[in-house]
Amino acid sequence: MNTRTRISITGLLVTVLAACNLTQTGKPTAIPWDTLRVTATIATLPSGGLIEASPTPTLSTPTQTHTPTADPLAVPRLGAGTAIDILRLEMLDALNGWGIGGPRASGAANRVFATRDGGATWVEVSPPEPVPSAGAEVSAAIGYFADAQTAWVTYHASIPAGVPENPVVWRTDDGGETWQAGSELDTSGLTETYWVSHINFSGKQYGWLLAHVGAGMNHDYIALYRTADGGATWSRVIDPATDGGIQSCTKTGMAFSDGSNGWLTGNCNGVRPGAFLFQTKDGGSHWDPVSLAAPAPHPDLFTADQYACWVRAPFLNGNQAYLGVECADMGNPAAGNITFLYRSSSGGAPTPQAYPGGDLFTLDGNRIWALGKEIFRSDTAGVSWTKLATVTWDGQFDFVGAQLGWAAVRKGSEYGLVQTTDGGSLWVQLSPVIAAGP
Repeated sequence: MNTRTRISITGLLVTVLAACNLTQTGKPTAIPWDTLRVTATIATLPSGGLIEASPTPTLSTPTQTHTPTADPLAVPRLGAGTAIDILRLEMLDALNGWGIGGPRASGAANRVFATRDGGATWVEVSPPEPVPSAGAEVSAAIGYFADAQTAWVTYHASIPAGVPENPVVWRTDDGGETWQAGSELDTSGLTETYWVSHINFSGKQYGWLLAHVGAGMNHDYIALYRTADGGATWSRVIDPATDGGIQSCTKTGMAFSDGSNGWLTGNCNGVRPGAFLFQTKDGGSHWDPVSLAAPAPHPDLFTADQYACWVRAPFLNGNQAYLGVECADMGNPAAGNITFLYRSSSGGAPTPQAYPGGDLFTLDGNRIWALGKEIFRSDTAGVSWTKLATVTWDGQFDFVGAQLGWAAVRKGSEYGLVQTTDGGSLWVQLSPVIAAGP
């Protein structure tokens, strides 16, 4: 398994693909999509990784732990041969991985799956989350998958809705055979919404959960929860009424490397100049803004009102944080976005480097992918970039080596699972089903 920290995965409502299709390098990918309807769209999720550690603070946790009782038959598991949609995936190696989705064309994404054959077949390993009560919103799952045995999964309404009374985070240490619920997350004082966008773990003890709990006037109010005991107990370390610096602007990503160090990124939608980037060194209790050095070709990029800048979800690998920064010139929209890659070493200030834009992914820091509808790769640590393909879909990408990767993809209102064996130039569609037998 590669050394990067596993990413978090969100499950939302999905539809399906039909037959296989390949693309040629630099050419659009045309996949024969079925015409089926969905009721929600996919969310952008962060990738995890490592930065240099600093001493881990002591965190107080609740003195009482309540583990709710859930009916293990609340959501019956799918039978062998059932066709499914994988909306989000996390592959660990060429064969093993996790996914979140639901039955094909069902519009459900509250199920957790595991694959042992590279994504062709899957076994359902969903936690015993109770069925939502009558009239409640359909649940969606979000998870963090550390390895083939260890994972954490929690649920929220698939569409932002009211605040639940007793949400929990489930943990498995046996690949999903059994699950244990942690302490109830404290939702006291939260009155508007509750929607979880990020769950990160560093190792198997320290974890964080970010919930969106309100919005207004370019504010995205969040509550941040933390565990220091592997998810058995959780404490709320940030409230929507505290730390106003991070309550403004839309959050795009969160990543932690250890019990202390983490990054939070966002998009201020042009309301204010600069890039939304914060760093914590005490496990998330306090956040400090990070000032990015403007690239030489655009010295006023982060100070002039004409630029609307945002920071993509952070990708952390080794001791470096990779940050994709994109800025629109509102005075000259036809000019296209200004894009730079920033990366920090040993916790230092990120420095700019040209890149073609898109979500960042790297396994070793030398080979870096820039991923979107145009797929680029650098084999020179970002000094130069090669365009591999243009595709007609949006994807959540995951690579386990220089050549082998997958993407949970979306085109319009339809979704599917594709794979590459040549590093991203050619993609073939998979048709995932529930495996027969144990």
